This record gives sequence, structure tokens and C-alpha cells, in this order.
Amino acid sequence: MRRLIPAISIALAAALMAGCGTDSGDTAQNTSPVPATSAADPVAAIQQAMDRSLSGPVTMDAAVKAGGQSITLSGKMDPATKTIQVTGNAPEPIEARLIGDTAYIKSESGEGKKPWMKVDLTKLRPTSALRQSFDLKSQTGIIGGIVTAESTGAGTYKGTADLEKAAAAASTDGGMREGIESSAKLAKDPKAIPFEATVDGEGRLTALSYTVATKTLGDLVTDMKMSDFGKSVSVSAPPAGEVEEASEEMYKFL
Repeated sequence: MRRLIPAISIALAAALMAGCGTDSGDTAQNTSPVPATSAADPVAAIQQAMDRSLSGPVTMDAAVKAGGQSITLSGKMDPATKTIQVTGNAPEPIEARLIGDTAYIKSESGEGKKPWMKVDLTKLRPTSALRQSFDLKSQTGIIGGIVTAESTGAGTYKGTADLEKAAAAASTDGGMREGIESSAKLAKDPKAIPFEATVDGEGRLTALSYTVATKTLGDLVTDMKMSDFGKSVSVSAPPAGEVEEASEEMYKFL
């Protein structure tokens, strides 16, 4: 279990790194199409589209590749109720569930006595990678650092983002700012991260891909797709007999 936690944290953080945070309750209520005038400003159109995509329940599929390694994820989430369920490979099978401030993480490695580990996120340090991964409200990520964007067709865009600008715009809650700053230090050119995005007719971001050329790890390529907007998300805790509480030693590690 211990060696799998970093993979889960990285996978979730990478999938959510692109999201815009909801600093107030207004975003969740904003489900109307993006005003036509926003089309004149591609940067604003993309940022509004991501904000709208994460304003309610959504399904997200993501793939993160670096060198010969890859992480694939499929998840459903509801930011308003803080419920998330993610399955995938990183590269071994993983599953994580979030219900409020309680996370359940499943390992196929058989290191624990039971298949699921229960983690109280409130017990984790603010800079914990696992805590950051599940903190939807603190996400700002690459979208918050967009500096250039242009339309390449009906609902499609390309441009660049500045990780340093993204970090400055990020919330300090949950250590997200520190996480983006760490990514910026790894990048060859943190001020010019290329991306492509697709926005649907309702003004929601449905696809996003971006590449971070790193100094030592090669290209880190992230591809995301979002769908099932507004579809109810139901996440249940695993059977009690299959769950063990994280130990105090594990909390120090997390």
C-alpha cells in the first residue's frame, strides 16, 4: 500500500491540475451557456468553460504519460458534495473513493491486511500530496495560468500557459500552490506550456491536453476528457469488513 500512495497522489493531482477552483458558491449555480461575447477573448472562454465543467457532477477520463510510463484514470465527481470515485492503472490497478473528508484507497498489492485503507483527510498535513489530490475547491492549475489562446475551429483552441502565473493564482489551501511551483521547477520552460482545448455548445470544456517538457523526465503529456455533466454521482463506502484504518505511521508517510 505504501508504495502505491505516491502513484495515486500523482495520478489524481495530474487529472485535477487543470481545473479551476470554486472560491464561492456562485459557480455551482452558473449553468447557463457562456455569453457570445466571450468568444472574442479565447482565454476567458476557456477559463469560463473549465469553471462551468466543474460546477457540478462530471465524469473525467485522463491519461498521463512520461517516457515509457503511463497512468490512466476514469473518475466521476461532484465538487458540491465532495464525492469522488476514481479507478485506473498507475501502472498497477488503483481505486480511490472520497466521501466528505474520508478517503478510501484500494491496493491490489496485498500489502495490507484488508484491501481498502481508510484515511481521514483532516489528519493530513496541509501540504500532503494525497490531501491536495482530493481538494477540489483548491484546484486552479494550468487553466489559471493561460497567457495565450487562439481559436482553431468551432469550439477548439490552442495556446500556452505559464505555470508560475498559475501558481500565483492558485489557492494556498491544501498546498496546491506549492504543488504547481514544484511542477514549474521541473519544467524546461514553465512560462510556455502548450495546450489544446475543446469547448461544447453549452460552454463547457470537454477536452484538454497539455505537455510539460521536463528537465529530467522527458515530456509529461496529459490528456483529459469530460462528459456526463450534471449526471448524479453516488459513491458508497466499501464494506466495513474490507476496510482498515490508516495507522499513525501511515499518516506520517502521507
